[in-house]
Amino acid sequence: MKISVKEFDAMQMGWRKWYIEKVELKTFRKFGLVIEGADILEVGCGSGYAASLIAAQGPHSYTGLDIMPEQLEIARNRGLKQASFVEGSADDLSRFPEKRFDAILDFCILHHVEGWRAFFDECHRVLKDDGSLYVADLSKRCIHIVDAILHWGHAEEALFTLKEFEEEANRRGFRTVRKANDLGLEGYFRFQKVN
Repeated sequence: MKISVKEFDAMQMGWRKWYIEKVELKTFRKFGLVIEGADILEVGCGSGYAASLIAAQGPHSYTGLDIMPEQLEIARNRGLKQASFVEGSADDLSRFPEKRFDAILDFCILHHVEGWRAFFDECHRVLKDDGSLYVADLSKRCIHIVDAILHWGHAEEALFTLKEFEEEANRRGFRTVRKANDLGLEGYFRFQKVN
């Protein structure tokens, strides 16, 4: 996974926090996400902004996973109850036991993960039998537009169309429960584990 300094700075901006709260998390709730009493895994948790929103809703447990130790340190310093933060990549959840989580959340990080296909296999293993994967992520088209303007240089292997993304989830043991998109640029999905 490669994240440029410019991308990292953009992730920390106020507009991004607003968007996580007012659009992405709100969409997840509309799609059926229940946080209270649940065991939640967030991949790409960064500095813990979404974690603070989730922790306020009373999960049984919250685990944030990120590859950037400096971001995890900021997240840990938030002092969130029932929250833990661990270093690792979204395409390798081997540190977690089978059937550990009720829900896994992605707030726009999978377009950085070259192993995004393996991510589905990992999620299938660590989700409980009735668990769901909630994804808000950017399409290949969106990233190409952003790269043309800002020259971030995303790795092409990490990019996907929204159709390709959904089809891969379905091939790897997930049923699409709900989906939506913003002009084909950002897709929102709820995938339920199929046993």
